[in-house]
Amino acid sequence: MTYAIDFSHTMGPTRVVQAQQWFLGVLGITVVLVLVYSTRYDGTMKLEPKPPPIMPNPDPRKKVTVTFWGRNGNHMFEYGTLIGAAKRNNMTPILVESTTIWNMFKLPIPKGSVENLDTFKRYREQLPSGWCNMTEQLDTSQGAYLMGYLQSWRYFENVRKELLKEHFVFHDHLKKAAMDYINNVRKERKKQDAVLVAVHVRRGDFVRQKRKGYTVAPIPYFYRAMSYFRKKYKNVLFILCSNDVIWSMDNLDDSPDVHYSHNTDGYLDFAIMSSCDHMVMSAGSYSWWAGYMTGGEVIYYHGYPQPNTVMGNNTIRKDYYPPWWIPL
Repeated sequence: MTYAIDFSHTMGPTRVVQAQQWFLGVLGITVVLVLVYSTRYDGTMKLEPKPPPIMPNPDPRKKVTVTFWGRNGNHMFEYGTLIGAAKRNNMTPILVESTTIWNMFKLPIPKGSVENLDTFKRYREQLPSGWCNMTEQLDTSQGAYLMGYLQSWRYFENVRKELLKEHFVFHDHLKKAAMDYINNVRKERKKQDAVLVAVHVRRGDFVRQKRKGYTVAPIPYFYRAMSYFRKKYKNVLFILCSNDVIWSMDNLDDSPDVHYSHNTDGYLDFAIMSSCDHMVMSAGSYSWWAGYMTGGEVIYYHGYPQPNTVMGNNTIRKDYYPPWWIPL
């Protein structure tokens, strides 16, 4: 038999009340701290902006929308293709599916529903990373639903400036966090006037899925790419972001002009890289878009994806990599 022992009679009523008050006080402070740390921006971006509510759209033009498959970088390809197709066919772009890029950008187009499309036709890509002409002339007598990963710069080349200036505009708090970070690095390294070059090192899942065609850029690639910028600019500062920063620090350049980001927030690292002047890419759509948004010179690893694999056979390189980028 188990007995419950009551010590309240030995403490006295005053001490019991004091103990209860102390416990409630500690509990209250704990609750407040949890609320504060779960809502503040501390690099984890736990407080996510919400998309605008569904609104009636008086625009009489037929509507076009897109699927959102994959993750952030994939969504940016799909969104870019949507804007390019809408402009090319004089249609109204709407979003009928949820996308994580609301968390980064002030997307200006309305959120709608499939009902907004009335009758619509589905258009499916031929290859995930290859251009096809399906968005060139949509049937504008009805709505259009674009389906696929749509990973080609050619789908949205007609709206390139518009995408960067009006659509992929960072939320104010994220833009400020990125600029504050960059300015602190400049001061720390005494590189206030240096040319900024982002370096992205993608490892993690790309190391584990080689059979599919995912490849990681080898160590010599990064040294050669960074050497290119050092030769071109007398004063340069590299900001290196990675999903495996420990490996990067152990294997890559530790010169005074190299800074390693230890941020755990992919949104913040993406905003930092996009705010640089030039880019050394690694592999994958996340890295691709950071390079696209810098607007400067972009060096990419020509070995991605690996030929004669699932990824390799589904990628048309001239469609995936813009011709003004530099293969290495």
